[in-house]
Amino acid sequence: MFVCLCHPFSDKTVKQHLDSKGKNCKSSVSETYSVCSGGEKPNCCQCLETLKDIVKTHNKTVTA
Repeated sequence: MFVCLCHPFSDKTVKQHLDSKGKNCKSSVSETYSVCSGGEKPNCCQCLETLKDIVKTHNKTVTA
């Protein structure tokens, strides 16, 4: 599913980025957006709630 339509990237791209950080490293929404969008900043911001939920779920699994 596409998370962002302004700078197209999917939930798969987000999860790949978070998985590459490993289980010992939390992530922020802004850092994740920047990486997944190729350094762009949000335009319409409709994707941020979905992105926040995905990052929050990842951060709950961080063991360190």
